[in-house]
Amino acid sequence: MKKNAYLLIFILILVASVLAQQIVPADARLRGGKIHFQSGRYQKALEQFELALKDFPDNAEVRFWKALTLEKMGRFIEAAENFDTTFTYAPEWLEKTKQDETFQYSVWNSFIKAGQKMEESQDYGLAIKFYRRATAIEPKNPQAFLQLSQVYTILDSLEEIRKIANSLYEIDPQNQQSNILLGLYFFRKEDWDSSLIFYQKAIDAFQADRQIILNNLKKELKVDSAQINMIAEKLIEKRNTRTLEPYINDSLKAKSKIVLIARLTDQLYFNHAELNICNFRAGVSALQKANAVKTESLKQQYYLSSINYFQEAIKYNKFDYDARFNIGMTYYRSGNDQQAELVFQELLQTVMIPLVRLSSALAQNLISLINSENLKVGVIEIAPPLLNEVDKEMNSVDTYKTGYWYLYYNNYKNAKEPPNEIKDDIYLSAFGAETIENLWLLLGAAQTNLKKYEDAIKAFNIVLDFNPYNQDAYRNLAVCYREKGDQKKAYEILQQGEKMKNKK
Repeated sequence: MKKNAYLLIFILILVASVLAQQIVPADARLRGGKIHFQSGRYQKALEQFELALKDFPDNAEVRFWKALTLEKMGRFIEAAENFDTTFTYAPEWLEKTKQDETFQYSVWNSFIKAGQKMEESQDYGLAIKFYRRATAIEPKNPQAFLQLSQVYTILDSLEEIRKIANSLYEIDPQNQQSNILLGLYFFRKEDWDSSLIFYQKAIDAFQADRQIILNNLKKELKVDSAQINMIAEKLIEKRNTRTLEPYINDSLKAKSKIVLIARLTDQLYFNHAELNICNFRAGVSALQKANAVKTESLKQQYYLSSINYFQEAIKYNKFDYDARFNIGMTYYRSGNDQQAELVFQELLQTVMIPLVRLSSALAQNLISLINSENLKVGVIEIAPPLLNEVDKEMNSVDTYKTGYWYLYYNNYKNAKEPPNEIKDDIYLSAFGAETIENLWLLLGAAQTNLKKYEDAIKAFNIVLDFNPYNQDAYRNLAVCYREKGDQKKAYEILQQGEKMKNKK
């Protein structure tokens, strides 16, 4: 009996020894995984690499191939993490990657896509780590540097922004993103003149590029200079409404060149986007400089420069209402109240769309959103599925579009019953209540300076419909009544403002 027990123990030890010897070597798993990988069987390949890593967790080559497989499967964060582990503990694989074009894109793409996902989830530390890895893989590719600049802009890391701008300049002195970043750097430093210098450099370069694109379009379409700007504007409009191909085929009679014209249109579209942004930021820089200088003649010079930049921004994006707002603001601050009034009036007419301009079906659906529970709020943010109907109809209306829409019905906040008819004083807008409130406030201020007191009183009362706690509106209303000679009403308004301040 004792002999049998010893025999059983011996057999168990022998079996364990045999099983231990049956661990598949890492190179065998690696070869099998590579065969699956090269045949596009990525799940099978991943299984082989994971089995190998289970037995040989320090094998850098296996981990590298696992990461390659994860990238092909679209699992970018896992791929980036495995590449990062490989390069941390086996730096030679980083050098191999940089020297092998077949590896470079997959590794670089993993870090870029993983960085973007981390940025979206606001994990900026990991985003920076992955983007930095991407710059190491392809140090001549500007995209990772641009992605880094976005993160550092969010984090307000000014010196890092400047370093990235210098890196971009070393990669490509013609890349205007370095000038744009330096413009931003000096803007944040409140060095307005330096900011303007770099934004102007970028503007000059983009304008030169624009002329090259227009010349190419002229050549391909065989049109003259008088026609090309109108055609260019139409091409961008058709691109935005996804009707570019019929326009090229039917209106321009250029079916044989559709691919080339579409490519040039894309170039023009992105060029206009850059010109819009650079001119807007330059306009803000000039406006800030105007506010900072003491000499009146120099102040007016910068105000004029600011308006010119904002007008150029609108030239490249007619829906840039931020630029239009700033033009009004600049006119107001420079003492040109008449022009400020016109700009603010035009803006309000543009961004506040009366329901009577919409189809009756959509307008009625919007009216039905107002009920006894939300009547006193005065505004509703439109939600799906009605939001989709609004978006669809707004595509045919020449107005600012954001994907966010609000229904305003301030005049009915004190009504006993919700409105049930389509009214011209119920509005749809892509602008939030605070923006519209500020527009009415500035309009009223300009009208007060112009001694249009009745108009100004109407504007300030609308402000209070939006925000009954707005102290600027109460003070300005009091000024209007005092200038009209109604001291009693002015005093009552100020008292009402104090009462609302204490309520808040």
